[in-house]
Amino acid sequence: MEPVSHVWINDVLGIPARRLREDRLLHEAEATGGDPRRICDLFGLTVGAALRYTATVDQAGLVEHNLRNAGPRPNARVDDSG
Repeated sequence: MEPVSHVWINDVLGIPARRLREDRLLHEAEATGGDPRRICDLFGLTVGAALRYTATVDQAGLVEHNLRNAGPRPNARVDDSG
């Protein structure tokens, strides 16, 4: 079995592999609270490149987008022992 290439990703998924990587970088930046060291370690980026991705973490539009697209919140459990 051969490794999946960027050509397969581009053709089968219909999205450039570069965009998937960028999306993963942005997601990791958000998940780590904007930790550039972690981004550097995980993706092999320079500090400058990591800082460009982590700069998106505090943007109000990103927070608003995540809240709109988070889906329904789970119902709170009610404790009957009360």
